[in-house]
Amino acid sequence: MTRDEVLKKIRSLSKGEERATLLADENIRNAVLSSGANVTLYSGQLRSGNSFEERFSDVHIGLIQRKNKQGKPDGLGALGGLAERTGHFEFARTPKSKRINLVGKKDDVISNGENVVLTGDMEIIRKNNVMREMREELSDLGIDDISINPEKMELIPMPKVKDDNYMINIWDGNGECYAISPFCHIYEDTDNLMGRIVEKSSEQAGGEVASYQKVNLFEALSAFGNKGTEEASLEDGRNATKDYRYPHEYLVSWALASKMLNHNPEDMISLAQEVQQKSDHPVSFYRIAKATGQTMDDVAEIMGVDKATLLKMDEKSYATEKQKMSDFSTEK
Repeated sequence: MTRDEVLKKIRSLSKGEERATLLADENIRNAVLSSGANVTLYSGQLRSGNSFEERFSDVHIGLIQRKNKQGKPDGLGALGGLAERTGHFEFARTPKSKRINLVGKKDDVISNGENVVLTGDMEIIRKNNVMREMREELSDLGIDDISINPEKMELIPMPKVKDDNYMINIWDGNGECYAISPFCHIYEDTDNLMGRIVEKSSEQAGGEVASYQKVNLFEALSAFGNKGTEEASLEDGRNATKDYRYPHEYLVSWALASKMLNHNPEDMISLAQEVQQKSDHPVSFYRIAKATGQTMDDVAEIMGVDKATLLKMDEKSYATEKQKMSDFSTEK
């Protein structure tokens, strides 16, 4: 099926399960596939302490507070967004003299010194994607003099992650729409970029970013699954001022924590237990796997642990939450 044929079919289907079933066919999904990319800035080192909350007390990440077209909160997340692609047809019909204008605006158009060319190299596209989106989102905060070195970004491999929620659950059949394969990065902030962004931020009218926050990593590990409110909630009921907008970006926080703990199985199991103990809602890795179109094996690989460790993390989280609920019932 062509892209137009797939989009026509999706328009005819009910939101939710019917669309998800159609996109489960990789050939169909590939016809409407594009990409996105993001970067999470982080700083700090582990400290000594009797709890993981204490050990992570010096580790912070940068998160934006997104807002939707109505200006309401739309979830937390990393700097980044959808790729801007040109494609062979559009590039071919663009006069050579004007192709230079596409550089920096289209992530798949680059200058090789002598010529402006179209590239299909995803390593180039994902980096251009991050840099362009970062410029645009910082501009939403009135900032135009802060940037990063794209060569120092570290890719968190997530080859099987799917970000198809918009196409499956939200799209009304109008405008552009894609199934998305996201590319997630982390970037060690050794120059206080996060502090400078927070200090210089000033929300601009009409932008997609309301604010930039320097968040403790331990707190971010439970930032998915908060119950929503009537005033500000995502389409699945999660709180848009406390939760990550996208589950794959939330998964980056766990991948970063695992990296800092040297992927130690015992530490990761204990960390999951402590995060759940401090959280007022369930922390479920099964839920994240389902939300990103992955298996538990895939999620374990992203974190750099084996599946048995991840299953134990989920088991400990569940048992901890169950005990908390039991204690609560007893107290009442």
